[in-house]
Amino acid sequence: MYFPLKRKEYGELRPSKFIRAEASKRAYSIQLSPCKQVTRTHRGGVHSVKIEHIEQQYMLSGGADGRIHVYDLNTTSEADGSIRIKSLQGVTSQNRHHYAVTTVSWFPFDTGMFISSSFDKTIRVWDTNTMTPACTFHMDSRIYCQAISPIASHCLVASAADEPRIRLCDLKSGADTHSLGGHVGSILSVAWSPREEHVLYSGGSDGTIRVWDIRRAAACLRLLDQHNGDASPLADTNVAHGGGVNGFAFTGNGHYLVSLGLDEKIRLWDTFTLNNTLVNYGSLWRNQFRFYLQASISDTNVWPPLLYVPSDDHQVLVYELHSGILLRRLRGAYGRVTCTEYRPGYQELYVGSNDSEVLVWEPINENDQEPIDNSMGAFQDTWSESEDEEQ
Repeated sequence: MYFPLKRKEYGELRPSKFIRAEASKRAYSIQLSPCKQVTRTHRGGVHSVKIEHIEQQYMLSGGADGRIHVYDLNTTSEADGSIRIKSLQGVTSQNRHHYAVTTVSWFPFDTGMFISSSFDKTIRVWDTNTMTPACTFHMDSRIYCQAISPIASHCLVASAADEPRIRLCDLKSGADTHSLGGHVGSILSVAWSPREEHVLYSGGSDGTIRVWDIRRAAACLRLLDQHNGDASPLADTNVAHGGGVNGFAFTGNGHYLVSLGLDEKIRLWDTFTLNNTLVNYGSLWRNQFRFYLQASISDTNVWPPLLYVPSDDHQVLVYELHSGILLRRLRGAYGRVTCTEYRPGYQELYVGSNDSEVLVWEPINENDQEPIDNSMGAFQDTWSESEDEEQ
């Protein structure tokens, strides 16, 4: 690190390039944290974790026990150097969801409020200070996923439920505004575009990904086609996956969308052309459960960008986003990994699984670095040795 610092001091290296080089180096060298631990607070699996992007200090977790907890990630270390991230507060037994929490998300502009969805057929809006529901939307079916736009002036929450329509809930009025129909079967995932506030993506059990503009009467703009064919944008033959689509992840600028399918395929879509980029991520990823998966993508300071995908075989697979090369297997969970959350300012990764744990992966300490055996390639075991990628 000292050589780049000296080049920056002498004006030979621009600050932006220095930040990118160091962020990339840290992101490529993460290891299971030897000192930082999130205390076990859930009695069932952890299904969703979310870090607010205003200060990157507070994290939500939602679990199979119907409970939600808030953590302070800037917890100070103890006398022995360990850091135990404890729950600041959680919902009470009286206020908790009756069934498993499927997703949690922060209100984009204020950490005083967050949103959750559950198999108990409700979407709840919570007051962070009191951990009580300020508003509850009652749906007709169990909910796999909910999403709120990170940039929009509207306050609409989209739901993906065990029904063939997307329902939009207005936080201002406390009521449903309208619904979007078109899928055949259940809807497993929804995600708002990070660059167009009225554009919504949905993935269904029918293997289709639909692009919606909620301002239009004929809201569906296109069905994404994995073959980039010449058929009509709304042709029924346009299929994105050979199975249900149960996960989405956007790059920070919204240029690319990653979709996860029950056909155990990962696809990368260009949101400007709405075409499949045809990146091949191999066949080592496992996804066999009809449940929403939360993948993550590194921030723009990391180059090449990294994709973190939870896998059924108790690990997180780390891919180079644009090439599809498998770089790492992050092992450590004893249960099926269900969610990943990237903390951009720290290059940390938080991983939830069915073993009730949230594991922390952080950049390796430079004093502990060891030589890397490149012959292991993408199949290195993170328990046995560390990696340090040159940038």
